[in-house]
Amino acid sequence: MAYKTSVLMQLGEWFKQLRASRIAEAELEACPAGEVRRTMQELGLSGSDLRPLCCSHPGPSALMPQRLREVGIDPDYLKAAHRAAYQDMERVCATCQDWRACAHDLDKGDVQTGMDTYCLNAPTIDALCLEQTGGPETAKCQCVTQPSPRREN
Repeated sequence: MAYKTSVLMQLGEWFKQLRASRIAEAELEACPAGEVRRTMQELGLSGSDLRPLCCSHPGPSALMPQRLREVGIDPDYLKAAHRAAYQDMERVCATCQDWRACAHDLDKGDVQTGMDTYCLNAPTIDALCLEQTGGPETAKCQCVTQPSPRREN
């Protein structure tokens, strides 16, 4: 019975995310073209960058902040202090195809697997950790490790 409840909850969550994505896409379509161009210009986005921001998965809104917290970076501070970097990380996260693996790993408390393999933001997170701590010798962030090959998407 617990399995059925879990599946129903996951299905309900997926449906809510799909609905939110469709609403975001409809709102984007309803915006005047000049307003969309101005906003894209302010954010430094191209036309191909905008559609993925109507993201249908929880990567930019939930998984990325969770990953940042788990490696020792305050996402709220990062968003306020380095707004452009944070927005770029959200954009990159929105394009990620490995969000299910990310959610699974983070649920297990395993932040390192993503940092070593699929996380497209790993180089930025590593750089933020090094900036925060002053270098690899004093790194307190969990993410700073020896360089390892990352899969290209």
